[in-house]
Amino acid sequence: MITLNEAEAVEVSLSAVDEGDESRAFQALDSLTGIAADFLSENEEADAERVILSIESGAQAAAEREMELVTINSILSLGKLARKAADKGLESALDKTFIATGKLGKTAAVHSLEAGSKVAATTLMEIWNFFPEQWDQEKVIAFSLLFKEIGISAAKHNMEDVVLSAVTGLGEIGKKVAAKNLELETVSSLLLLGEIGKIAAESYFDEALSSTALSIEEIGKLSVKKKLNDAVLQCQWALETLRVQAEEKVLNNSSIVAEVALDNFKNINYTDSEEKVEKFQVIKNLQKKIQSNMGIQE
Repeated sequence: MITLNEAEAVEVSLSAVDEGDESRAFQALDSLTGIAADFLSENEEADAERVILSIESGAQAAAEREMELVTINSILSLGKLARKAADKGLESALDKTFIATGKLGKTAAVHSLEAGSKVAATTLMEIWNFFPEQWDQEKVIAFSLLFKEIGISAAKHNMEDVVLSAVTGLGEIGKKVAAKNLELETVSSLLLLGEIGKIAAESYFDEALSSTALSIEEIGKLSVKKKLNDAVLQCQWALETLRVQAEEKVLNNSSIVAEVALDNFKNINYTDSEEKVEKFQVIKNLQKKIQSNMGIQE
């Protein structure tokens, strides 16, 4: 396959997708991936970021045209570039790759590309696992939001397997931050799991709703152990809400799962208060700010 220079590859990427030419789209993607990798190798981060954004742009167009193989290969390329950026300690380029991956997962879900959105969720989790102990507060919430966006979009387009992948990823983040005594990030993950659970219930996804309740339960147990009182309270609220939603939709399995999960916290009495509500609203506002910074519309 002929290697294109950057300008040629960008032009071919967009024109190939516009024409539905998969072969030329792959040629452009391979060229851009190689160019970005070379820039990363030379620590030329700004140049690498420019090419990463070009890959994302072409992949977004491919997803919108329902060219699933091009979308999947673009996500896999971003995963490889994320690994290289991480190995070189190029934080800004790494940020660009994981945000692009999550956004592509959402777009793939919106266009009912089940395999593409699932690969995005898996790749996003792989990138998270590069440095699960090192991500700062904003990045933890950013990862969490991207999983939430993939999960909700998948639920709205009847793809329960993708919802399950998103819940798994978000649940793993929640457990990790709870274990590290990071209460704000823990509450954030619980709030987002609750949002996915709401849409899962509306979509009559019994398995996904059960999985959501189990993830919340696991985070809640860690929160009790770590004495994260606000997180435990949010866990109780979320499980009670999911239980009611499951009963309303006659989702018998998830209704039982949520009720059993709630039993773990029945002897823990953390009082609701206006102060708690305000504190949780601050977290929601922070989520909105980070989501806006990533260029994701609600």
